[in-house]
Amino acid sequence: MRRAGKSAVLLTLAVVLSFGASALASSDSAVTVKIGGESAAVSLLEGSAWLKKQGKEPERPLESGSRVFAGDVVRTGGGSRLELALPEGSFLRFDENTSFTMIASAYQEAEESRSIRIRMILGKAWARVSRLFKGRGGFAIETPTAVAGVRGTTYRLNLERDRSAMVKVYDGEVEVRRRMIEDRPAQGPAPLKAPHPVAGPKPVAGPKAVTMEEWVYIVGALQQIDVRADGTATEPFRFDIQADLDDWVRWNQMQDRMHEEKQ
Repeated sequence: MRRAGKSAVLLTLAVVLSFGASALASSDSAVTVKIGGESAAVSLLEGSAWLKKQGKEPERPLESGSRVFAGDVVRTGGGSRLELALPEGSFLRFDENTSFTMIASAYQEAEESRSIRIRMILGKAWARVSRLFKGRGGFAIETPTAVAGVRGTTYRLNLERDRSAMVKVYDGEVEVRRRMIEDRPAQGPAPLKAPHPVAGPKPVAGPKAVTMEEWVYIVGALQQIDVRADGTATEPFRFDIQADLDDWVRWNQMQDRMHEEKQ
């Protein structure tokens, strides 16, 4: 196990479970879109997807060219796939029956700072991260128990209903670490309790060694790491690239090649 040298600066696009609405008529559409600095745009939609503004009802259908801002909740329908284009040239794709919320997305050209963060709750995500992330900023996908942060790479993450996760890296390196309490959203104020005696001063424990509960791994190209539901993880291991070629992987690789040819 290798400890990462320093943490990546992160922003957030989180994935929130939100199923139950009826399916809409499916459509396949791809467009060229101009991306703003504080949002992502739907650059490809196969099937149906819906967006819900933070704290507002109801959901509305997403379309190619729609913009997704911080706080927006998005979900894909059955048999559907969605691609988001990010300001600096990265792309995020989501498989069917996946839900997510964009918590934040920032691109500051003057400072060459680019930061994206995704918090998965359920479903499948594919990230093609621009090499421009070698500058300031960072890119990460989170689950309830782990954070996978990268700069200039291609990888995917599956999150199951039991909160176990799988990360596979196809190019570059990914820092995968346990998601600690300070990474997690606040749960609101603690309930009031009856008055009780307060203990007097006592010595404070000094620094402690990092335990397996605070693990950090560097996952290289063609390596996989599995994160269990309890937050523990396997060490990175090499996966069989041929056995990995299911429909989801082939579709994403085709989309990546198409974007490369346009550059």
